[in-house]
Amino acid sequence: MTETTAPVRANVVRDTKNVFVRELRPTLRDPFTLIFSLLQPLVFLGLFAPLLIGQSGQPAGATLQWFVPGVLVMIVLFGTGATGSNLQYEMMTGSHERTLVAPLSRASLLIGRALKEVAPIVVQSIVIVLIAWPFGFRVDPAGLVAGLALLAVFGVGLGALSYALALATKDREWLFWGCSSRSSSRC
Repeated sequence: MTETTAPVRANVVRDTKNVFVRELRPTLRDPFTLIFSLLQPLVFLGLFAPLLIGQSGQPAGATLQWFVPGVLVMIVLFGTGATGSNLQYEMMTGSHERTLVAPLSRASLLIGRALKEVAPIVVQSIVIVLIAWPFGFRVDPAGLVAGLALLAVFGVGLGALSYALALATKDREWLFWGCSSRSSSRC
């Protein structure tokens, strides 16, 4: 006797969780990229904050009130601006096509990838705020939550633009990284 199984139906919440975990797993396995992307804002905070405090003539806390949000926006710009390159790599290797034929909700593919971009942004932003706090940065909890939500929306939007660029350009990875050896004849 052969046993038949019912087809798997798309469930947006379950599928989004699966896509999110799939996309986040490489980051968790290799935290070097997360640590390295946090290093640049920390260097900017450590190098430029004392200079700005000295030049502005204001107390450290007043200067950090406008400098730290700028650093947080920089995290979003650098963190999500080139995420489409990962999608291009998946399209070139064929793993994206395998994902498309999986019994997943199409919306969950987008939502899961977007959440994957939001998670590192939130973690890095909280770390930057905690590091700046002892130096006079005042934190309003409601403002912090609202700011993180705005950063998340900005990150999702910029990531979506990056994904759209990747889908529109298919095999032209040089749009993200400059001319590579594989595509140098097309530059």
